[in-house]
Amino acid sequence: MTLTRRTRTGELHLHFARRGGRTALLRDRQKAPLMVVRPFELPCGTLMVFIVNPTGGVLGGDHSEIRVEVEPGARALVLTQSAARVQPSPDGAAATQDLRFRVAAGARLEYYPERTLPFAGSRLRQTLRAELEPGAELGLSETLASGRVHSGERLRFAEYDSRTEVWQGERRVYLDRQRLVPGDETRAPGIWAAGDYAASGVWVGAGEVTDWPTTAGILATGHTAGGAVWLRGAAARGPVLDTALGVAREALRAQLFGAPPLRVRR
Repeated sequence: MTLTRRTRTGELHLHFARRGGRTALLRDRQKAPLMVVRPFELPCGTLMVFIVNPTGGVLGGDHSEIRVEVEPGARALVLTQSAARVQPSPDGAAATQDLRFRVAAGARLEYYPERTLPFAGSRLRQTLRAELEPGAELGLSETLASGRVHSGERLRFAEYDSRTEVWQGERRVYLDRQRLVPGDETRAPGIWAAGDYAASGVWVGAGEVTDWPTTAGILATGHTAGGAVWLRGAAARGPVLDTALGVAREALRAQLFGAPPLRVRR
């Protein structure tokens, strides 16, 4: 294997459980370049961990495997420390990522990674599957940039392929499938229009949403046929979308989980 074709396989397995009235991280199996910073307990009792990739980004041909299990009564929040920079490989191979979440009855898992930033010529294929027992709670949001816009790389990536699904027992309650392959004539894929940043999300909880968060021309929310809550957003500027997403996320958490606002210091 030559240096130009060397790839990496990162693994991260996290197991959360409630012990002594508090959420604890019982196991964290780590294989570089994936690792976690030590867990922090938030004032609300949720245990927060940051996923860290200390390298220069995700290279073409790399594979990441992330597994998260949350036992009954535990509350876990998983974040990433920085944007996922997807870089191309000399032979055009795709970087791949596979995530699997299992959340028990009475448990809550929230996963809010930083933005995915695809460089020119890069390929990323990822799958995320969340399996929930009845009474489990889930919050998930992701944002995607159209490329390194200020470097003249808008829609210059080769491929972005993502599949996210949420299951309650044998019933699928949410499916989001995106595949973007920009071409010479591509100007406005899907809902992006003239925007350079897109967001998607899903929440599952026991509460009822009566005040649906929306931002005119930027963000909308609604119910899936399976009863989950979906979110879609797009904007020309990242900070504008991030602000709208943050407001919507807290509104949905309050109504579905009865949870106080997240107080996260980076």
